[in-house]
Amino acid sequence: MRPRKILFIGLGGAGQRHLRIFKGLLGDSCVYTCFRSHRTSPLLNPDFSVNDSGTVEDAYNLTSFDSLEAAFDDGPDLAVISTPSAMHFDAAMMAAEKGVNIFVEKPFSHNLEGFERFRDTVLANNVGFFISFQRRHHGLIGKAREAIVTGRLGDVFSASFNVASYVPAWHAYENFLGLYACRKELGGGVLLTEIHEFDLCNWFFGPPAAVSCTGGTLAGVAIDVEDTAHACLDYPGLAVSVNLCFMQRHGRRDFSVAGSKGYLEWNQDGNRLTIEDYETGEIENLADPGIINDDMFTVQAKHFLESGTATGSAENLEIARMSLAMVAAAKRSMETGRRIAVPTVS
Repeated sequence: MRPRKILFIGLGGAGQRHLRIFKGLLGDSCVYTCFRSHRTSPLLNPDFSVNDSGTVEDAYNLTSFDSLEAAFDDGPDLAVISTPSAMHFDAAMMAAEKGVNIFVEKPFSHNLEGFERFRDTVLANNVGFFISFQRRHHGLIGKAREAIVTGRLGDVFSASFNVASYVPAWHAYENFLGLYACRKELGGGVLLTEIHEFDLCNWFFGPPAAVSCTGGTLAGVAIDVEDTAHACLDYPGLAVSVNLCFMQRHGRRDFSVAGSKGYLEWNQDGNRLTIEDYETGEIENLADPGIINDDMFTVQAKHFLESGTATGSAENLEIARMSLAMVAAAKRSMETGRRIAVPTVS
């Protein structure tokens, strides 16, 4: 896919990252436009610090529209959607109906309401659809998956995924209480915000049969979404835990996978992957400490530009649906205290 005109919908931190990377790859061969409903986010540097040199529009030579309808009437061939999660669906649906290709920030939406209609519209109109799960484009995470799916670990029976961060420290330029992650009406909560780990479980092991989850608003901060969640994913012969918190000052991101023939663990600290082979006694230690978040997004954008056509839309739509189905089951389980089945088809 080689877009000639890209419409950026939402230009907070995530949107500006996508803009910066796409423009870095495409340069002046493409026209860049935008629609921003509030225009409150300042121009940001790659580390999300504020750049006082000007506005986002001036820095990237963006044509800005006052309405989403006018922005689509201008004829983009790609819409990059990075609004708060609860606002993704309307913009994506408008793009699908107009035959505009779609690149959407994760998660696809805050729930699965209307998803079948959206999917059918995308496929009927031959629209390219892609969801930004950039961790699928991380080199060492990809090597971990390869070890799993090729049988290097033997029969996998246990896995654990852990993510902890501290929302008040995410964006120095804004009050965290107004951030989408902390507001229910915008699609917040740690389950949706850290949906990457559910997507990795799907990528590594396929869809689970059911989810059990405990958690809630436990950190003593007055927000209306869960800040902590501990989910157990049921697979035939495999138990997986996903442990999430975004009000923990001591940060971490890691996972481990145990099988009959070996074991692996990856840790974001130092970007280290260890793979142990029980049969040979060999321990492989890999590390790439210099990697930054932009690296994953850049690899992902290159992949999208090289192969992001409508032929892959059905697969990408199912990736988007399954991650949300898993989170929906986790939320329902947390509310009811019951094990909730995950539908494999919508």
